[in-house]
Parts: sequence; structure tokens; C-alpha cells
Amino acid sequence: MGPSIVAGAAALLLVLTWSLRRRTPPALLRSTDASAIAALNRAQIALSRQDSGPSDAGPAGAGAASVDAPASTAAGAGEGSIPPRADVRQRAQLKARLERQLRGDGKQRLQAMGIARRWGQPDALPVLRRGLRDVDPRVVEEAARGLERFRCCPRAAATAGPQPPLPRNVSRTR
Repeated sequence: MGPSIVAGAAALLLVLTWSLRRRTPPALLRSTDASAIAALNRAQIALSRQDSGPSDAGPAGAGAASVDAPASTAAGAGEGSIPPRADVRQRAQLKARLERQLRGDGKQRLQAMGIARRWGQPDALPVLRRGLRDVDPRVVEEAARGLERFRCCPRAAATAGPQPPLPRNVSRTR
């Protein structure tokens, strides 16, 4: 009687496993209407094109002047206010001002990237990294120019020092 009970239990387990495998899980997004999401995306794209449209409408010389104008005004307004490296309070104030400008319109964000680029301190890295993900391509370019200074890692190279030479027979050291 023992082997027949084990065989029956195995058959029951096999039938149960087979019946559970055949069930398909319900679709998670069956009731979601994707047309509303697509309409929202189209509206956002239209708004971003409207924001960048008037600056591209002028002649090429005017477009280049409008790109340089916020940077030059930022240089005049922010150059005297860029704190020295030792003043912690002024650095914190400048960082807070840059964060506020990042929440503004495209011109303010571009000005914030220009100030952060001229500041050139590691404290400006979070601001510059946020600028890389901005919608406005001019802000992204300015942030990339600001990050050029930080491309290599001078601290790691300075602290690492020279490496000792490898032993003559490396295979015996392992």
C-alpha cells in the first residue's frame, strides 16, 4: 500500500503543477489608456519647442549673441560674487543661489551653468551634473564645458604615488 500512496501523491503533484503552469498571469496594463500619456508627451514636446523657437527664429548672428549674452551678464554679475575657496559661508550661499536658478527658466539655468563653470570648485559638480540632464541644449553644452575641468582625477593620481615594480617571477607569488 505504501508504493501506491507515493505514486498517487506524485501523480496528484504532477497534475497540480501542470494545471498551475497553464494559467497565464493577468495583464497589468490591460485597462490603461496609452492615448492620454501620448497626448501629454506631445504637449510637453510642443511646449519645449515653443520655448526654444523664438531664440532660433532670428538670424545666425543674433542667435550667437543670445547664447553669449547670458554668459556675459552672468560674468558681470557673478564674477565678483564667486567666493574664494576658504569661505564656507559664501560658498554655501552661492550653491543655494545656483540651486534656485536651476529651478527657473532657461535663461536662469544657463546663467547658473555659466557661474558654476567659472567657479570651478568641486562644490559646483552637483549643479553641473544636473545641467547635463536639462531640456535646453545650451544649458547642457555649458554644463559639459564646466565639467571639462573635472574629467581626470588629480587627487587619486597625487595620492597614489609610484607603483612598486612587479617581482621577476609573478607566477610564483600567487
